[in-house]
Amino acid sequence: MRRVGRALTHTSHQINRALDACIGETVSQELTGMRGMVLGYIVRTTRSGRPVYQRDLEHCFRVQRSSITTLLKGIESAGFITRTAVEQDARLKSLTATEKGLACYDQLEHCISAFEARLQQGVTEEELAGLETVLDKLLQNAKAVQSDPHIE
Repeated sequence: MRRVGRALTHTSHQINRALDACIGETVSQELTGMRGMVLGYIVRTTRSGRPVYQRDLEHCFRVQRSSITTLLKGIESAGFITRTAVEQDARLKSLTATEKGLACYDQLEHCISAFEARLQQGVTEEELAGLETVLDKLLQNAKAVQSDPHIE
């Protein structure tokens, strides 16, 4: 039997390392790929006139609350975002990019787009569509195992 999970994990780690290196080299050594994607989401969303909260990031990036909390603390301590209590609910924090965060946004978006183009080089649209189909099926299977971990 093929070890699909292991291959996906290895590929994911390599892609993350490559994106981290690209962003660190061309945008800021204080940003990683995930930090950059979160910062980009915050900038795009707030520019469209909508507020951004931590729960939005949890949903968008499909990660747990504790992971986003740690990530946001790092981005905030590096000076890219601020968290501000909402008037109606002091427990809720609105996320906004600082001048530093806004200053690197265009360069960050260009870096991520160029990275994606290079990553997908030589891969056809049909292959990408097939990959998405397979990944969706694997994700559903993994969720099923998570809800019923008993394996025969």
